[in-house]
This record gives sequence, structure tokens and C-alpha cells, in this order.
Amino acid sequence: MNFLKGILMMLTATVFFGTLGPAERVALENGVTPAGVSFVRAGVTALAGVLYSAFKAPHALKISVKEFFTFALTGLFGVVFVLYFSNIAFVTIPVSLTVLLFYTNPFWTIMIAAFLGKEKITAFRVVVIIVGFLGVWLAVGSPFSGDFKLSGAFFAVASGVGYSLYMVNTRYGTGQKAPLKTFVQMFIWGTVIMAAIMAVRGEIPDLGSVPPKGLLAVAHLALFPTVLSYALISMALRYIPSVVASLTSMTEIVFAGCFAYLLLGEKPTLGAVLGGTLIMGAVVAIILEDKWRRRGLPRHGSN
Repeated sequence: MNFLKGILMMLTATVFFGTLGPAERVALENGVTPAGVSFVRAGVTALAGVLYSAFKAPHALKISVKEFFTFALTGLFGVVFVLYFSNIAFVTIPVSLTVLLFYTNPFWTIMIAAFLGKEKITAFRVVVIIVGFLGVWLAVGSPFSGDFKLSGAFFAVASGVGYSLYMVNTRYGTGQKAPLKTFVQMFIWGTVIMAAIMAVRGEIPDLGSVPPKGLLAVAHLALFPTVLSYALISMALRYIPSVVASLTSMTEIVFAGCFAYLLLGEKPTLGAVLGGTLIMGAVVAIILEDKWRRRGLPRHGSN
């Protein structure tokens, strides 16, 4: 029963994540830019984290001068790259393509961890990464990919890179030593950086003049695919293994495509379907690699 409960929590979170693209489009149509949405999403999450920490874990709110730079970088990659860049991609290229390109993040995680000397790149991983990037080419650079702005694809991939840097920090940096503190500080400093970006770009939202539909979209983005989804994932990990959670999270690709089709009328191109199949297959292989290794099964195509 607990296993099923964990799966349902993960699926609910991925359904919420699947609504990001359509809700972002609605917010933009009603005068709230990706920067404004990102600031609100980060700010609401930071506020929730601060309130929780104030009562349950006050240490998460205290940082030294030495920690400042680390947490500021975490806010840059975890909020600006992941939230802001993905929001730009959502309003620039098809929603399903944005999600597919974001899911290249396991490939970047492997390469970043190897560059830092934390993990080794095996022959198996090299093959999987090549297959994954072949999928990216099919989705964005092949004759089957259709017309779209390459700048949007760049921001979608950059968002995945930011998430990879966040994951590497979670495994080997402050996120391993102090997960709650890292999470809270990431959103605090991410909110500060987003405020600076809005000021420089002149995109501070005037929520008082935003139509109710736009306000509803912003509120939805701040609560459901942000605060509630993160909370659900945290609770789900109490009941299911991380491998199962990772595999279940990939249903976001399906949900995002369905919502984009139903609400925006977007149909995936042949390139997105073919490329997405390769990307998803490569990601699944990476997720299952450790499990195969522990069982002593062949991982490099040998019998």
C-alpha cells in the first residue's frame, strides 16, 4: 500500500509539472513575462521554505560568509537556469519539445560529475549518451524536426544543464551534507537573482493590472508545479526507491504532450517523436544502470 501511495504521489507531481507549458503561455498572454513568473514561483517556494525552517529547522536560515558564494551559485543554476530558462523555452518552442530537451539532464549530469572527478564514464554510458544526443538531433536538427526557434531549444537544454548542476551538488556538495538548507537557500538566493534580472530587463510584473485569468495562471504555477510538486516528491521518496521515482517522473513527458495538445492544439513533429523515443530510452538505461550493476547483469551488450 505504501508503494502504491508513493507512485500516486509521483504521478500527481508529474501531472502538475505537465501543466507548466500551457499555464506559462496563459500568463504571458495576460502580461506576465517568464521572468515575472519565475520570480513569483521562486519567491513563493522560498517563503514556504523560510516559514517551515523558522519553526522546524532554524539552522537552514543561517549561512556563513564562506557559504554565500556556494548558495548564490545554487540559486543561479537551480532557479534561474531551471525555472527561468525553461519558462522562456515554453513560450518560444513547442511544450513537448521543451520537456524532451530538458530531459537530457542525465547526460549532462554524467559528464559534469566525470569532469569533477566524482564519477567515471563507462563504455556503456558513452553509448547511451551518444544515443541520447542522436535523439536530440532528430528532435531539433533533422529534416523531421519542423520549424521552431533555435534560441528556445538552447534555453530548454540550458535548463537541463542547470538541473544537472543542481543534482551534482545534491549528490556531492552541500545538498548531500545539508539538503534542507541547500533547498531553502537555493530558492532564497534564486529569488534575489530573479529580482535583479527583472529590474534590469524592466519586467517587474504589475499584478494589480493583470487580468484574473493571468493571476490564476501565475498562482497555479507558483503552487501546483512548484511548492506542491516538490513536497509530493519528497514524501514519495519515503515510500519508493529513487530509481522508481526517477522512472515515474518521466511520465511528465507524456502529460506535457497531452496538455499541450488538448489546451494549445500542439502536435509533436515526427522528429520530436523519434528523438523523444531515443532520449527516453537512453535516460531509462542510465537510471537502471546501477541496478543492473548491483545484480551483476551484463551492461555492455555482452551475453
